[in-house]
Amino acid sequence: MNFKYLKVTFIAMLFPFSSIVNVANAGLITQWADTVINFSSEYSNTAWSANQVLGAPNTFSYGDIITAWAPSSKNGTLEFITVGYNTAVYASGAVIRETLGNGFVTQIDVLDTLNSLHTVWLGTDISTDNIPFDFVVNWTQTNFLVKGLKIYLTTQNNTGWEEIDAIQLRGISGITTNIPEPSTLTIFVLGMVGLTSRRLNKYF
Repeated sequence: MNFKYLKVTFIAMLFPFSSIVNVANAGLITQWADTVINFSSEYSNTAWSANQVLGAPNTFSYGDIITAWAPSSKNGTLEFITVGYNTAVYASGAVIRETLGNGFVTQIDVLDTLNSLHTVWLGTDISTDNIPFDFVVNWTQTNFLVKGLKIYLTTQNNTGWEEIDAIQLRGISGITTNIPEPSTLTIFVLGMVGLTSRRLNKYF
């Protein structure tokens, strides 16, 4: 019997079990917009400007408040705003902080690092009215890095203004792969194989 071949074969069978790859995400990253890339219109370049969507929420009451972005038209238009983020991520969701006329978002696109847009959500905004509301949207995680969001809205949602206070992007920065050290059991078995093979060599 070829015990040398048997030993090599057995060891080869063990290594797939001792080198199991543990893949885990790098942790959810949530970040508020830090750059306005483009927008359809703004009420003014100060109060209710597009820049009012930047940073964490700072409009804590429902109503027509200058710290939120409002388009220039009160009714009858389709508007958008595109914002950028400090860290590109594999995106899986967004939060739109609505503070007036809630329920107006119609579509969300993600902006990749090559400046191409990809639609990730198209539907009905079910935000609760008459309170500042975080409209949370989740989608299947992208397989490409995302550096921005484009939010589409309609001003025909009601007879008043529609306003956004802040826009959050959610995702992970990458995939971490860890290969653990061989387990104690694996090391023990390999030792026994070596010992057994030495003893068998005395007889064959």
